[in-house]
Amino acid sequence: MNNTSVFKNTQQTDMKHNHNKESLIIATREYLSNEIRQKKLDFSQEENVLRRLQDFLQNKGCNYQESSDIIDEIIVDIRGYGVIDSLTKDPAVSDIIIHKHDDITYEKGGEKFNFEGKFRDQNQLMMFIEKLALLSRSRVDISNPLATFTLPEGWRTAVSIPPVSLHPSVAIRKFASVPTVQDLINNGYFSKQAGEFFKALIESKRNILFIGGMGTGKTTMIAIASSMFKNDEHPLLIEEVMECPIDVPHLRRLVARPPSVEGTGAIPLGLLLKQGLMMKPTRVIVSEVRDGAIFYMLQAMLVGHEGSMSTIHASSAQEALHKRIPSMLSMSQEASLLSQEEKIGYAASALHFIVHLEQDPKTGRRYCKSISEIVEDPKPKAIDVFVQEGDTMKATGHIPYRAIEGAAHYNYEYDLNWFQT
Repeated sequence: MNNTSVFKNTQQTDMKHNHNKESLIIATREYLSNEIRQKKLDFSQEENVLRRLQDFLQNKGCNYQESSDIIDEIIVDIRGYGVIDSLTKDPAVSDIIIHKHDDITYEKGGEKFNFEGKFRDQNQLMMFIEKLALLSRSRVDISNPLATFTLPEGWRTAVSIPPVSLHPSVAIRKFASVPTVQDLINNGYFSKQAGEFFKALIESKRNILFIGGMGTGKTTMIAIASSMFKNDEHPLLIEEVMECPIDVPHLRRLVARPPSVEGTGAIPLGLLLKQGLMMKPTRVIVSEVRDGAIFYMLQAMLVGHEGSMSTIHASSAQEALHKRIPSMLSMSQEASLLSQEEKIGYAASALHFIVHLEQDPKTGRRYCKSISEIVEDPKPKAIDVFVQEGDTMKATGHIPYRAIEGAAHYNYEYDLNWFQT
């Protein structure tokens, strides 16, 4: 046999070996996925998983070394967060989006980047999604192809799989470390006067609504504000999905529950708010309101839970007060019969301030665009106290008397020099 024939035979043998190995990797992944889906295996019991994989591969005719080599190929599916593990460990990364198995992006410091890592194929990504669901005690399958849940670290996660999406996809909101107000002043998010004023609003228990688009930092601002709560307070946090990184003494947390696959067992945000008012909280915090549940949020502010906070999507304080809130109140059975003027008045009575947050689409920089006082007389409206001009916030000259008068109940005084133009 000449050298050319030997080379060809060797090449064919290598190709056959690689093909068999790839087939075994696929078969092993499918076995692992089925065992975990049927709850015969648990990702957290790694030694048991590895032993079962060894048994499976040896039954397929592999020796110990061949089995170990194949297991090394799929160990990334078992440990940590696999392909994206480095992103999950980076404290500066706030968002991770897996568009499909070979298309992953992330946000860091407000900027978006492409990630070099990728899943081998759609099957590997599907196994990863199943792992996320199991870690969150949730379920993702053909009968439940859309799911939102919270990972053990508190990260909000939204997934979709076929048939509702062309490819399996995952969006993880990690939340970077929570800064202090002084940090925000130092990096230009607030001017010194605006930052001190914001701290005063929290400490004097003013009711605040944070507004802005997605990714502007509304939920993070709630977490920043919570760091200034007194230790003798009993705040109540209500969320649709557990995501707000609040860690304060005496915090009680209620999380809404979506309906089951059969359409039963739902616990909506509005019900949690209604029941939550009976739990004697000192402050009520709702991470985001999208519907008629805002009636109970505003009611909480009106009946004595001062210092309460919430967030909605809106592009200005005026839009929030005159359009978005009345529109959501129309979805509430309790407020649906109120006139437009009555809905606006109801909101103006409950709210003290609206804080508008934005993100620069070019640089990714987040900043506070305005802090506006809500006044009731002669007509409800939002009046800017601080607005963003250039690279800093400046006082408009408006003195927020309603806030100053309310703060007096808590023996708190505002520095009038903050409001000088």
